[in-house]
Amino acid sequence: MDFSADSRYIQVSTGAYKRQVHEVPLGKQITDPAFIEKITWATWTSILGDEVMGIWPRNADKADVNCASVTHAGLNIVTGDDFGLVKLFDFPCTEKFV
Repeated sequence: MDFSADSRYIQVSTGAYKRQVHEVPLGKQITDPAFIEKITWATWTSILGDEVMGIWPRNADKADVNCASVTHAGLNIVTGDDFGLVKLFDFPCTEKFV
């Protein structure tokens, strides 16, 4: 769960591996990708989204990557996976299978 820098939005990852963005405090879901793209996030712990497509290895199962966190500077993301590996990527990491 992450709040936007202005605390007006929250993003969550569901058990069905869907990323959802909601307005705070109303809870209204935001579905417009162009709008979501413009939101600046205060933190990033989601394993889902265009910004982190590159953290997924080729042929990965949805449950293979378990956690992620962007550094305070916003330049890198670290992930933990089912294989006991901790990996470091540039952030955003939008290119698949690098």
